[in-house]
Amino acid sequence: MEAEAIDGWLGNRKLPEGRTVEAFQRAVKHQLIKDFQWDAERVEAAGIDLLQLLADEIGWGLEGDAGLLFASFYRLDLGEQLMREILSHHERPEAAQMLAQKSLERAALKVWMRWTFEEVISPGKDSQ
Repeated sequence: MEAEAIDGWLGNRKLPEGRTVEAFQRAVKHQLIKDFQWDAERVEAAGIDLLQLLADEIGWGLEGDAGLLFASFYRLDLGEQLMREILSHHERPEAAQMLAQKSLERAALKVWMRWTFEEVISPGKDSQ
C-alpha cells in the first residue's frame, strides 16, 4: 500500500538520473523511520504496511503522549496549521489516517527535494 501511495505522490515528478522508484520508496521509508525515531529493524520485522504503521503510531500518540508525536511531525516539517485543521475537523481514527497519509507525502517530498537538489549541485553523481 505504501508503494502505491508513494508512487501516487510521485505522479509526474521525475526522479534524478540514476535513481529508481524502488530506491525512492526505500529512502522515503528510511526518512519516516528517522523522523518518527523508530527502530529500523523492528519496522522491517513487523511486516506491516508502512501507512498502517504510521496511522497506528499516530493514533496511539494522540491517545497517549502527544508530545513525542508532535516532535515527529516537527522533524517531518508537517506544518502546525495542517495538523490543527485535520485534528479539529475529523474524529481521531480518521485524523490519524489523514495525518499518516500527509506524513508519507511529506517524507516523499523531503526525499525528492534532497535528491533533486543533489542532482543540481552535483550532476551525474550516483549516490543511491
